[in-house]
Amino acid sequence: MNEQQKAKQDRIKDFTYRVVIAVLKAALIYLVYYTVAPLILPLAAMVPGVAETIETFIAVYIVLMIIGDLTAGTIYNCFLNAGRVLFVISYLIFSIGDGVISTSYETFSLTIDLTILYVIAAMLSMLGFARTVLQAINFMSERAESGLKP
Repeated sequence: MNEQQKAKQDRIKDFTYRVVIAVLKAALIYLVYYTVAPLILPLAAMVPGVAETIETFIAVYIVLMIIGDLTAGTIYNCFLNAGRVLFVISYLIFSIGDGVISTSYETFSLTIDLTILYVIAAMLSMLGFARTVLQAINFMSERAESGLKP
């Protein structure tokens, strides 16, 4: 077996490993959603459209995660991870609105201000964004040190 065939087999093994890892991660995320979904169902009865919004979020997040895992070892992985984090931040901002949730049932009215929790979640997501930026810088510096093209 010559070097080219061996290198080709190594690339195929690497890509197959990435696909398996991506599928397992996606299945795990969907399994968590599937077990938590019945707990959200009563909320969906009170707030119209929340179930569809959560399903859309999960679908987009899983797609970005799979594509990011398939591009591991490239600069595109850093971009896709940053896009995933920015998607989570934008989802938080657009879905929450003013951060006040209010509901009423007959003569009982409940209003909850969750703004501080959303700010904390957005700040944690910003830490994830900073991490992806640092990963991209590290990736490019390693490539420059080794003399490879980015």
